[in-house]
Amino acid sequence: MDILLENSPLLLKGLVSTITLSISCLLLSVVAGTIIGVLRTTRNVIVLNLAKLYINLFRGLPILVTLFMTFFLLPEFNIELNPYFSAMAGLSVWCSANIAEAVRGAIQSIPPTQTEASLSLGLKPLQTMRYVILPQAVRRMLPSIISLLANMVHATSLSVLIGNMELLKTAQLIIERIEVMQGIPVALMFYFVILLMYFVICYPLSLLSKRMEKAYS
Repeated sequence: MDILLENSPLLLKGLVSTITLSISCLLLSVVAGTIIGVLRTTRNVIVLNLAKLYINLFRGLPILVTLFMTFFLLPEFNIELNPYFSAMAGLSVWCSANIAEAVRGAIQSIPPTQTEASLSLGLKPLQTMRYVILPQAVRRMLPSIISLLANMVHATSLSVLIGNMELLKTAQLIIERIEVMQGIPVALMFYFVILLMYFVICYPLSLLSKRMEKAYS
């Protein structure tokens, strides 16, 4: 227990890194995903197919492959990112594709009469989307976004494979240092603490997502 208390500041630092990365990725993904989701409902065939390709590609790829793409391929184009920002880029691409699909579904769930009424009142298509359709769609896609935040917290643990110092990587370094230097087996204790941390973050988000889904359905 003393060992755990001594290393708790490092664990908390890793936890803060995980939460910061998750929220940053979600915010970027909401902006990008909303734009792509709106484009997914357009009548322009070229734009529609490009948006569809983006969504299907990055939803279909394993998250780890997307992380490796941003970490190993971007430097080939003279784009140098440290592990943290590489993880942010890769996770944001994956999450934005999922949010785009949620936005598309939410928009298409709005009755067409809403659009027809807005256009008949003189609103332009962009104004109709901004002031009439999207405000209603937001309520319907919020449960999906909250659920994605919980998934994002889980997914950040994969960034350890590209060297990002998040919660899992921090714990691994602490375990290696203690077991090598002091010869004390502490892996089980630290991994159990990490499990509790993930549970405390993700379980309330899952409950909130289900509650919002019932409330807005």
